[in-house]
Amino acid sequence: MPFVRIETNQKFSNKIINDVIIQTTDAIHLNKGDPKTMISVVVNTKVNVGFGGDYDKPAAIVQVLSVKMPVEITTKLTESISDILLTNFNVLPNRMYIFFQEFTQMHLVGWNRKTFAQIVGGADLEALEAARKKS
Repeated sequence: MPFVRIETNQKFSNKIINDVIIQTTDAIHLNKGDPKTMISVVVNTKVNVGFGGDYDKPAAIVQVLSVKMPVEITTKLTESISDILLTNFNVLPNRMYIFFQEFTQMHLVGWNRKTFAQIVGGADLEALEAARKKS
């Protein structure tokens, strides 16, 4: 159930934006193991993002929200996402922040008209892990 939001101060073609969405989805899938069908990526371009008071040079803010994101995963995702944004958006790694947020309470995420607490039969991360192991 990962959700990624990428915002940059530059404008890009739909093809480049779609490439970033596909590459980011692949990076999350490869590094976290979540099914691609459950990964959501939003890219907003030409928004007011500045770094060090400079709004002209390419910059980005990234949010990654998901369950169970240990340091090994956030480290790999930081490298992958930084490379994706450098290659596609020309954003230098020192001109972006990537914020990770881990959900441990399954009632705080809804999908398909239910919360994940209803889907996995529990309200916490342990219930989700138990459901994953069963499948």
